[in-house]
Amino acid sequence: ILLKVNSVGQVAIVYEPEDYAYLHPHIRDDNRNFFKVYWRGDYPKNDNDVTTGNNCGGGICEALVTGGCLCDTVISETLVFSRMPENKEEVLANLNIGAYDPSAFDEGTYTEQEANGVKAYFTSFGIFDRDTVFEVTDEFGRIQRFKNTKESVRIKGAPEYSFRNAPSFMSLLNTEASVRDAEYETEAALDHYLHHDNTAPFVAIRLIQRFTTSNPSPRYVKEVATAFRNGKYGQFGTGAYGDLAATIAAVLLEPEARSVTLDADPFRGGLREPILRVMAVLRSMEVEKSEGYPVLRLEGMSDKIGQMAHSFPTVFSFFLPEYRPDGRPGEATLVGPETMIMDMPKMVGMLNGLFSLVKYGLSSCDGGFGAGRGCTEGDFSSAAGQLTLFMPYTEVS
Repeated sequence: ILLKVNSVGQVAIVYEPEDYAYLHPHIRDDNRNFFKVYWRGDYPKNDNDVTTGNNCGGGICEALVTGGCLCDTVISETLVFSRMPENKEEVLANLNIGAYDPSAFDEGTYTEQEANGVKAYFTSFGIFDRDTVFEVTDEFGRIQRFKNTKESVRIKGAPEYSFRNAPSFMSLLNTEASVRDAEYETEAALDHYLHHDNTAPFVAIRLIQRFTTSNPSPRYVKEVATAFRNGKYGQFGTGAYGDLAATIAAVLLEPEARSVTLDADPFRGGLREPILRVMAVLRSMEVEKSEGYPVLRLEGMSDKIGQMAHSFPTVFSFFLPEYRPDGRPGEATLVGPETMIMDMPKMVGMLNGLFSLVKYGLSSCDGGFGAGRGCTEGDFSSAAGQLTLFMPYTEVS
């Protein structure tokens, strides 16, 4: 297996097996799918790419006219621990290659020793070798098992250029790829994202912005993130990492979410999304569909108010969580995500639609949100629906 190394140290795989019918572009010699690796020190650099090149590792690698270096590689495997680790943190920091559960093997295959919160399984009693398996429980309560070894990719002829062998479940050859391996790799990636250090505060901020306020304090974010990580908030939650019952309880019950004092702050809270405003009016005014209309349909909402359920303009939803509006809020570094889609035409469209709803029912009259076409004020016979809330007038003395 060859590697192409670009000017910033990223690598792309070049592989030509002895027998193949078709070579996929992701391993051909013109492969441009570079990915990041962590070099232990310097890496081969093409003199034509950077001002301080090293002639592609002193000529060990081939300097490519298209830029970068093409290097032959070897894989080395080395022992990590020749003693019992001092704690589980040392295991998690130094071991990366997973191992099978020793209990899955025949009785007597492994012998067990435990110390410092770490279990070690030996094939030869008390001898730390590459077959030794370490078992620890991480901070999320997951049991992790690792082989007592690490693999390094080294440049052939220049072993000082090396990096940790990146994990991969899938074969480089399409003919050897399988659905099982793809599922394993996807599951491992999702598990990594879920338990990443940034996930809890990221989820906390997004949920707080949707439920209570666009600009939560650091303390508020910390409390919600802690509830997500610990799976408990007061009496809510199961204690499992990522428990959403505990997380939502923290979002809604934290003092900052319920403080009457903070309600006096003009920058407190957040704007309601346009589609939620419309739905709030429809529900509070007890909208009912007209005869002949099996369902209520809202028409052209994206053009009229800038938002419609399930009609995201991009994969990033309708607005960016970190969007800063113009004016004093933006100058104060405050965010207002919903304002991103609230320009003047959309605000006028919202007012036109709500006035039309009151005057004509759910119709298309005067920029209305519906499809009905009867445009006589107070006559809802041609409308798709109408507001039915009736509150009798009572004179207050």
